[in-house]
Amino acid sequence: MTSLATSRTRLSLIDRWIAALLDPQRQERTVVLSLAVYAAIWTAYRTIATWPRDVHADVSELYAWSRHLAFGYDKHPPFSALVTRAWFSVVPVSDITFHLLATANIALTLYIAWRTMRRYLAPEKALFGLALLTFIPFFNFIALKYNANAVLLPLWALTIYCFLRAFETRGWLWPALAGLFAGCAMLGKYWSIVLVGALGLGALLDARRGRFFASPAPWLMIVVGGLMLAPHLAWLVEHRFPSFAYAAAHESDGLAHNALDTLSYLAGCVGYAALALIVWAVLLRPSRAALAESAWPADPQRRLIVTVQLLMLVAPAPVALLTGVRIVPLWAMPAYTLLPIVLLSSPLIEVSRAALRKVLIGAVALALAILAAAPGAAVVIHTTSHPEPYEYASLLADDIAKEWQRHSSQPIGLVAGETVLAETTAYYLRTDTRAFETSDIAALKAEITARGGALVCSAADQPCLSVAEQIVAGQPQILRSKVWLSRPLFGLAGGTVQDVFFLVLPDGSATK
Repeated sequence: MTSLATSRTRLSLIDRWIAALLDPQRQERTVVLSLAVYAAIWTAYRTIATWPRDVHADVSELYAWSRHLAFGYDKHPPFSALVTRAWFSVVPVSDITFHLLATANIALTLYIAWRTMRRYLAPEKALFGLALLTFIPFFNFIALKYNANAVLLPLWALTIYCFLRAFETRGWLWPALAGLFAGCAMLGKYWSIVLVGALGLGALLDARRGRFFASPAPWLMIVVGGLMLAPHLAWLVEHRFPSFAYAAAHESDGLAHNALDTLSYLAGCVGYAALALIVWAVLLRPSRAALAESAWPADPQRRLIVTVQLLMLVAPAPVALLTGVRIVPLWAMPAYTLLPIVLLSSPLIEVSRAALRKVLIGAVALALAILAAAPGAAVVIHTTSHPEPYEYASLLADDIAKEWQRHSSQPIGLVAGETVLAETTAYYLRTDTRAFETSDIAALKAEITARGGALVCSAADQPCLSVAEQIVAGQPQILRSKVWLSRPLFGLAGGTVQDVFFLVLPDGSATK
C-alpha cells in the first residue's frame, strides 16, 4: 500500500508539473524553474564525476585569456574569454562556478530554443521538443566543459531566432539583432561561418527571397555583423592571423582520409541525435505521410526552417571535401535547436498528453540516473585512467603556494612552463601564465626576474626542464623542488605524477 501511494504521489507531482507547464499564466515561470533545476543537476554531476581530476585544459586556458582581454588570441577569437571575464566579475572563481557557467550556458540555450519553438509549435509540441533536446548530449554531457565550442550554443540559437523573425517582418530591430549575434558567434569560433552560410543560403533558396533581399533586413545584418567583427579583423592583421593558422591546421591526411573524415562527420551528426530521434519515433510513431510532410512542408516558413537545419549540418561536408579540411561532428554542437520544429511542426503529427508525460518522465529519469551514477563515474576515472600532470595542478599549486609563502610576502607574479600545466597551475594560483612554446625566452626571463614567479614542468618533460634551466641560470634567488603528487578518492589510491617547479623570488624577497 505504501509503495502504491508513493507511486500515485509521484504521478500526481508529474501531472501538476505538466499542468503548470501548459498553463499560459504559469508556463514561463515553470519552464525557467525547470531549466534551473536541470542546470543544478548537471552541475552536481560534473562536480562529483570529475572530483578525481582538476579542471580541463580548455577551462584553464579561458581563465588565462580572461585575465588579459584582447581582440583575439592565438587559437580563437575573444568572445568566450569575454564571457568568462564577465562571469567571474560577479561570482568567485572556483571549479564549481566554472561548472555552473557551463550549465547556465546550456540552460540559456534550451530556453532560447523553447522560445523559438513556441513561435511555430503548440504548447504540447514545444514542451515535447524541449524535452527531446535533453536527449542530445550537446545539451548536457559534452557542453559541461565550457570552451569555444560551448559558447556558440546560445549565440547560434539567438542568431537563428532573430533571423527567422527578420525574415518574417523585414523591419529594423530583428535584422540588427541577427547581425549582432551572428557577429558574436563569429567572435566565438570561426566555425560559425557555417551558421552564416546556412542562413544566407537558406534565404536565397526561399521562394520569398525577392521581398527579403529588397528590404533593408539582409544588408542591416551584414553591416551590424561587420561592425562587430571589425576590431577582431584589425587585430588579425596586426598579429598576422595567428588564429587563422590554428584553424587551417586541421587538415586531413590525403584524399582518402578526407573522405573518411567527412563521412564520419555526417555519421556523427546523426549519431549525436540518435537517442532523441528514437524517442520521437517510438512515442509519436509518425506515418510516412507525416515524415514526407516534415521533410518538405508546404508552409514556406517551415520549409525555410527545414532548409536551414539541414544546411547547418550538411553544408560543411562538400566544403571539407573540396578544401581538404578535417571536420569533426563535435563542431556541430550548436546546430540542433531547430530539430524539434522540423520533427514536430507537421499538422500530421500529434503530441498527446500521454506522450508528453512519457517524454518528460524519460528526460527527468535520465538526468537523475546520470546524477546517481556520478560517484561511480568518479571511481572509474580515478582507478582506470592515469592522471595527466595538469589534472593534479591544484596539488602542485598548493605546494608552490606553501613554499612561496615561506620565503616571500609578495604575490606570485606568474607561472610559466609547458602550456597546459602552466595554465592550469596558474588558474589554481589565480595568477598570470606564460607558455614556453610561444614565449620569447629572453623576455620571459626578464619578466619573471622583475615580478617573481614559478616555472613548472613534468619531471619527464626534458625540453621543458631545459628551458626552465635557461631561465633560472644566473638568478640570485632560486628554489627548486621535485614533487610526487597523488590524490586518494573514497579511500582508493590514485595515480601519481612527478613534477618539478622552480621559484624565482622577486627583488626584495629574503630567503629563509
